[in-house]
Amino acid sequence: MSLFNRQQIQTSKTDLRQLKVSNDTIDTDLLASDQVVLKIESFGFSANNITYALFGEKMGYWGFFPAEEGFGIMPIWGFATVEYSNHPLISIGEKVFGYLPFATHLVISAGKVTPHDFYDINEQRHSISSVYDQYVRCNADPAYDSAKQDWQLNFRPLFMTSFVLDDFVREIATKSVNTIILTSASSKTAYGTAFLLRQHAQRSGLNYQVVGLTSNKNRSFTNQIGCYDQVVGYQDFASLDKSANSIVLDFSGNKPLLLELQSHFANNLEKMIYIGVTDVDSQAQSFAGELNGEFFFAPTQVNKRIKEWGGKGFMQRYSEAWGTFSQHMKPYLQTTYLQGIDDIKQIYLQGVDGNFLTNQMYVLRFD
Repeated sequence: MSLFNRQQIQTSKTDLRQLKVSNDTIDTDLLASDQVVLKIESFGFSANNITYALFGEKMGYWGFFPAEEGFGIMPIWGFATVEYSNHPLISIGEKVFGYLPFATHLVISAGKVTPHDFYDINEQRHSISSVYDQYVRCNADPAYDSAKQDWQLNFRPLFMTSFVLDDFVREIATKSVNTIILTSASSKTAYGTAFLLRQHAQRSGLNYQVVGLTSNKNRSFTNQIGCYDQVVGYQDFASLDKSANSIVLDFSGNKPLLLELQSHFANNLEKMIYIGVTDVDSQAQSFAGELNGEFFFAPTQVNKRIKEWGGKGFMQRYSEAWGTFSQHMKPYLQTTYLQGIDDIKQIYLQGVDGNFLTNQMYVLRFD
């Protein structure tokens, strides 16, 4: 028999600033056949995690990891080690990358096991896409590099969204489009998308400009990284040519800003697409006015392309894009390492308040 002490950080569904830490014990004698205990080793943290919490109810993110009534366990992306296994094809000590809870341990029901990966097939896991149920075995993952773990923790899920969002926009950005505007331009998913959009425009002979909207405090960094043709402060959006046929990619969730952009471009706004949320406070308020846009759900585009290109072809394209982007960004980013419940709670609250440092990659550990 083995006992593992588990800690979970739970978030109030009605007040994201309210956290509680729960403690329980995992008794391996009570595990069913094929169940596996994963110990969360390290994970990245960014505005993407705050989006999971904000849309926990609406998009189903609270359904992955059961919590106490009125609370949810926020998903994270990270590395985990197999600490105990009742599955004959999964060994203790294996390292995996995948979708994990804001916790020290996770018990999964392993299935669909291959040399490359396995899945959590637990019926209590109310998954919204198989993308979130996969655990990739690091020793068989061509994208894994032990020297670049910080980058994988912070960018793999985010740049995957950037990659498929760029692919999606390619389908709708015809030669008539003059401007593609990205809000919250200093966020990792936004500038990853901007980088790819500019590359696509150059290779395809399209003449659209990629414009980033950001706050004054993040404007210098956003200019410096060179992912945009133009960087504009939120207060100066009216300087953008309203006669230009435009697409807005929104990562902020700031409805008043989006209403103003919608009014500014009027009939010349070809598409408004919602990807994420970095403005927590605006989500807690109700604003008059109707937005005419659509949500982008990355797993849908991932599944579409895997069907068309095959899994190997998809990963080859993704890896090529990732290699170019990560090399471009290398001079601009540093890593902040945080360890322990108190530091983790503090950086979480910093993120809820929109105070992540844009030039940092955050790597967190429970112990």
